Amino acid sequence: MNKDYLGILTEIDKYEESSPERLLFLSVIFQALLDATKEKTRVESSRTSVERANARAWFFCSVGVTCENFEYVCENAGMDAQYTRSFALKVINSKEIKYVRQRIRRVLDKS
Repeated sequence: MNKDYLGILTEIDKYEESSPERLLFLSVIFQALLDATKEKTRVESSRTSVERANARAWFFCSVGVTCENFEYVCENAGMDAQYTRSFALKVINSKEIKYVRQRIRRVLDKS
């Protein structure tokens, strides 16, 4: 297990120690991660494909209303926007994405 992967799990574990307000905004980030990392299939709907693309665009936008929305969510989640982008990139590129998605879903189900 590499260092980046351990960092991802640490962030997910910190989630459970948050205030209700922070949990709300962290949930938005984690749900966007789930959307951005949803596995592509040959028979997926066009909506799934669009949601995946939109989630990825939300993380990596640099100007405009979408960027402002991302920064607002990060600020209210107590996360630095640049760090969150870096974190999202690590999650999206993780070789163990199924396990990371499982951990995120488990945390979201608890809240």
